[in-house]
Amino acid sequence: MIPQPCRGTPEQCSCPWERLVECDRGCVVDGLEVVVEREKAGAQLCAPEPDAGAMARTLAVTSPSRCDEEEIYRCSGGAVVSCDENAVVAICTRGCFVEGASLDREQPVSREAAFAILCSR
Repeated sequence: MIPQPCRGTPEQCSCPWERLVECDRGCVVDGLEVVVEREKAGAQLCAPEPDAGAMARTLAVTSPSRCDEEEIYRCSGGAVVSCDENAVVAICTRGCFVEGASLDREQPVSREAAFAILCSR
């Protein structure tokens, strides 16, 4: 934790992110910052294996959902919500990796990338 306001050097006040894993197939989205438990980071942020199976089912119909203004996708109740469409766009086959997990719009991602990051693998 960095006290605010930070009165140390730039190094002491910088975010203490730690590189945890090298992804064999690359990342789902390069440069994306998502807060993920250490144990789940590799599984959620590395590109899935080709034989990983479906992570989500897309839906033909949409239903209203709630998002915060800064969110682009949110996972709630096992469903991935497109905040721009205000609609459920997929159901995670194994549920959300964390209930209420979301992706911010400042780093836009594709719908499929959102499924790979937000749905439990």
